[in-house]
Amino acid sequence: MRRALPRGCERAVLGLLAGVFIGGLALLAALVPVGHGFAPKGGGWFIPAFAGGAFTMHPLLIAVPSAACFILGLLDWRRPWRVEHLDLLALAGFFPATMLLSDDLGAAGLWLAAGCLGWLFVRLAGACHGLWRLPELRPVLRSGWLGWAILILLLVRVGSLAGSNILDVGQASSLGAWRILHGLHLYGAVSWPGPGGLVISRPDSYGPFAYYAYLPFAAVLPAPPAVIATLLPALCFDAATLAGLITLGRRLGGRPLAQAFTFAYLLYPFPDLSLMAETNDALIAALCVWAVVAAGHPAARGLLMAAAALTKFLPALLALQFLATRRGRWRYALTLVAALAAMLAWPLITSGPAAFLDSTFGYQLLQRGGGVQFSIWTYLPQVAIVARPALAAALALLALSPLLRPPMRDARGDAALAAALLIGAQLLLGYWFYSYLTWCYPLIVVAIMASRPARPDQAAAAGSARGAAEDDARERRSAAAAAPLAGIADGDLLEADPVVVGGTRDV
Repeated sequence: MRRALPRGCERAVLGLLAGVFIGGLALLAALVPVGHGFAPKGGGWFIPAFAGGAFTMHPLLIAVPSAACFILGLLDWRRPWRVEHLDLLALAGFFPATMLLSDDLGAAGLWLAAGCLGWLFVRLAGACHGLWRLPELRPVLRSGWLGWAILILLLVRVGSLAGSNILDVGQASSLGAWRILHGLHLYGAVSWPGPGGLVISRPDSYGPFAYYAYLPFAAVLPAPPAVIATLLPALCFDAATLAGLITLGRRLGGRPLAQAFTFAYLLYPFPDLSLMAETNDALIAALCVWAVVAAGHPAARGLLMAAAALTKFLPALLALQFLATRRGRWRYALTLVAALAAMLAWPLITSGPAAFLDSTFGYQLLQRGGGVQFSIWTYLPQVAIVARPALAAALALLALSPLLRPPMRDARGDAALAAALLIGAQLLLGYWFYSYLTWCYPLIVVAIMASRPARPDQAAAAGSARGAAEDDARERRSAAAAAPLAGIADGDLLEADPVVVGGTRDV
């Protein structure tokens, strides 16, 4: 029988593997120069300096240290051979994928990203159906240090805004809100002119809520190209996502789990990249996280799901998923349908159904590089004809599967299935970009993160405190039970409550 390695040797091997991964990233960053941009099939462009900023232009200084902090911050050194470390590796795999895309090695980067997405999809979908338990990653820091780490990560995120590179995604949403305020149509134009000579090409490929969400900001802020017009909404969406994670963490596991969710979310740089690019991707994340929070409020969940579905369309799968919740199902469905109709009213009236469908589904699925512009399907055009419709049907069945089995036990199960659906939808897309990780990563955090267990002395102290509280409660119950007997002995109970003794009251 083969003897197990000593615990110290196991930790050394785990540290060596982590070092090899981080060292490989460093070699990739040092030896492979940053490219000039990837021109995928069907047109389009991608400039590393514009889309990733310092993260992609100077990966040795930014991306590699970020990857090291992410991996070392979530490794479980006490149990090195946990399968959860493969989940951590899949999440960390997007670091080299992003670097490969920036180095004009698009095929390698896209295949690596697809492999990581596929692993996470299988893990989360299988856990939802009872094939294995949900993963449980934990912060390496204890609660005393975790608060300081969260504060540092928050400061880093705020400081990263100084290196913002504005993409046209957020500008299109903000300019669309400006057009609504001025009574202009949303769909049917190849480009939109804006103040200061700004021209945005194909700005109308999103759902209408991607523009409605910017209305409060467009009403009080200057229009793009003013930076504040896109920065403040992106910052609010990111903060709303974080607030939803904290709320879920407190509900599921109290303050320790809320800290674990916050730490894991801030530690992963890809939501921060979306914030730096001032895109609308965090809007999807915020709506989906709060839809999980709104478990006991079917009308609110229906409204949130309608908004998410009419932002980037893929969250419509989640709208099907939540139909399985039996309590308040009809309220959820009616609110969902009514909200969808209300949000579609303006574009259908002003632009017409044909222009709306052509600008959104027609452009995304057909015109944009034949639907395979920047994904693994770019290199498998013949396979894509069969594989993509089959995957779409499988995702629809997965979304409806909760109707055929017992409901999820808690929000972690809901978040796991929602994350699996969004990940599967990203595998289906004909255009994938690493900012899309922002959609599903907060849900992944809820599904796979757990709070760090207390130290033995803390657990013993907590147990003693609970025991003392239970003893005190038993004593109070005993005293309360003995009080009526004492009243009978003293002859006072008849006056206090004659119904107990005689059943009647003297008048």
